[in-house]
This record gives sequence, C-alpha cells and structure tokens, in this order.
Amino acid sequence: MKKTTVFSIIFCTVVLAAIVFFGVFFTVKDITVRYDNDVRSVDKQAILSVIDIDAQTNIFSVDEKKIKQKIETAFPDNSIEVYQVVRTFPDKVTVVVRERVQLFKIRIKNTDNYVAADKDFRRSAAHSESDLADIDLIVVRGFDIIDSFAVDGCYQLKDFANALISFGFSVDSLTTFVNSIDFSEDKMLVTIFDGATFSISRDNVQASVVTCLEAYLALPYEQRAGRTFA
Repeated sequence: MKKTTVFSIIFCTVVLAAIVFFGVFFTVKDITVRYDNDVRSVDKQAILSVIDIDAQTNIFSVDEKKIKQKIETAFPDNSIEVYQVVRTFPDKVTVVVRERVQLFKIRIKNTDNYVAADKDFRRSAAHSESDLADIDLIVVRGFDIIDSFAVDGCYQLKDFANALISFGFSVDSLTTFVNSIDFSEDKMLVTIFDGATFSISRDNVQASVVTCLEAYLALPYEQRAGRTFA
C-alpha cells in the first residue's frame, strides 16, 4: 500500500474521530439562567423554555444573538435584557439576564394610565395607577405620553438618568434619591429625597445635573435639605 494512501486513511480516521469527539464531548448538556439584578417580572424556568437549545447543539455553534433575540422578544413590556451569554467548556451555557429597571412614572395623555419607563425608554406597557402603587418610581409631571417616547421630555429624562449614573449612582438607587421631576418650558425642577430641589436646564441637562450635584455635595449634610440648587 502506498504511503500516500496510508496517510490518507490515517488522516480521515483522525478527522472522523475528532468530529465524533467534539460532537459528543462538546454537546451542550447544562443550560442555566443567572440574574444580574433583581428580576421580578419573570422566573428562570420561563426564560429557559424560551431559549430552547436543541439537545444535540454543539457548544461552538450556540448562537448568542439568536438567544438574545428570543428572550428579549418573548416577554411583554420588553422587560428582560440579555446581558451576557457565557460558554463554559465543555458543555455548559449560562445566560445572564437583567430586568430593565422601571424609573419614571409618566401619564398617558387623555387616560388614567401611566407608563413606568426604564432609563432607555424600552419598557412601554400601560399600567393603572394602582398597579404601580408598590413600586418606587420617579413621578414626572408637566408633559404626557401620547403614542411615542420620541419627545423632548423623554430624551431629557434619559440624559438626566445617564448624568446621575456617570456621576456614580447605580440605576437601582435613582428612585431612592429622586422623588419627582416637574417640567416647565425651559427647566426640570427635580425634588430629591430630603426636599432639596435641583433646577435643571432643559437645554443642557447633563452639565446642569453635575453643577447641581457638586453644589449640593459641597454643603454640610444638615444644610442641604429644602434648598434649591441651580
């Protein structure tokens, strides 16, 4: 038998063995869901049922984008966000999810309902006021939602939340720090937990937030409550 023939047989045998080995050894056997924050709107089993990875799926062929798309479109109110899909060799996949934190309570025009929007305005379901009674939310007054978040007020609320986060606040702490926001033509009057208020320019929200926070923190704690910062 020629050397080339022997080599071909050996090569094909090795390749076949590798295919069998990788196909069996790296088949996904363990799929778990881990919460990255306090997820209340859905349980882990419901998320697992949506992922639906075939029992014969090779870990190398797990489609992370498809998993993310399946989960994020499966639940009402767009409440669940896939933060990360982690492969742990040889056979484990962990899907890390977080719930989009509801921050702003905004009235829906000409109704008795409200939206409880997250910082990126991805959550959009309508709620009665009683539905939201047990949730800490920042009450927004001065404008209503009609049929879209594509209005100046929402963009400015997003800038406001991002400015606080950039300053060092966590998303979960925002509703503890801020009680309400009242919009006027050119200002956002922000009332915080101790009764102090920040007068925020709607023309330059992020810079105005930083200015107010720095002035607020520069005072001794006992002198902050009830004062207005601009």
